[in-house]
Amino acid sequence: MNDIRVFQALLGTIDPWVVEAVEMDTARETVTIELGLKAGTVWGCPVCRKKMQSRGGERRRWRHLDTQQFKTWIVAEVPTVRCEEHGAQQVRVPWAEPYSRFTMLFEEMGIAMLQCMTTAAMARRLGISWDEADGMKQRAVRRGQIRQPARMMKHLRVDEKHAGHKLWLTIVSCVDDDKTRVVYAGQGRDQATLDAFWHSLSPEQLEGIESIAMDMSEAYTNSVLLHVPGGREKLVYDRYHVSQQMNKAVDEVRRSEQAAMAAEEAKTLKGTRYWWLYHPRYCN
Repeated sequence: MNDIRVFQALLGTIDPWVVEAVEMDTARETVTIELGLKAGTVWGCPVCRKKMQSRGGERRRWRHLDTQQFKTWIVAEVPTVRCEEHGAQQVRVPWAEPYSRFTMLFEEMGIAMLQCMTTAAMARRLGISWDEADGMKQRAVRRGQIRQPARMMKHLRVDEKHAGHKLWLTIVSCVDDDKTRVVYAGQGRDQATLDAFWHSLSPEQLEGIESIAMDMSEAYTNSVLLHVPGGREKLVYDRYHVSQQMNKAVDEVRRSEQAAMAAEEAKTLKGTRYWWLYHPRYCN
């Protein structure tokens, strides 16, 4: 169980780290894998890849795939380098993403579970918090967005969706070629949330947009006008909200006309509110 060579093989290529010790706690049902660094390792800045020596480090811990029923943790010292151009940077480890408290293999299992259960159910199953489970999901979305090839999108649809617990999402879909695919999801329904989507597009992609369908949200409209070239001509407000505003205007005119009529004349409009809102084809 505590054979160092077994866990070294299970972790795969983690050079320049090596497994130095494995500790099993039967009372707590945990396995802790201690990693050490090879002497004389020369590091690279995570941003520019320039080679340099480390300047100290931080001891960190990551949750890994369980070993049988035992929770398994990886513990390692992560060096910090000081780049002249990018300042202090913590080097990246091969088994986890930056700032994550879980190994990539553990996160892959969590994402696989999310395909058939809710975030809360996955969190309970893995023994982690809801926020930690949601963080896994957000990182997976970012990885997927990075892998997506840049493509021209002619026709877009912007929607707001209530996700519960006072949480709103802004969803942008591309509806080209009679196919609908989600290209962006952001938390919130204000202008800044939609602004983030336009910032992710290249100038060529922004120029290539031909239409943007949405409701009559002032925040969304301002975002389009600010970021999309010729945005005013490309806006397409959905039929429901246009009809809603038209009906409101017609009803306001009816009220004002009725208020200006003499008492006897006003009686002729009494009870006709919904008749004014019907389509002519339904009035016969």
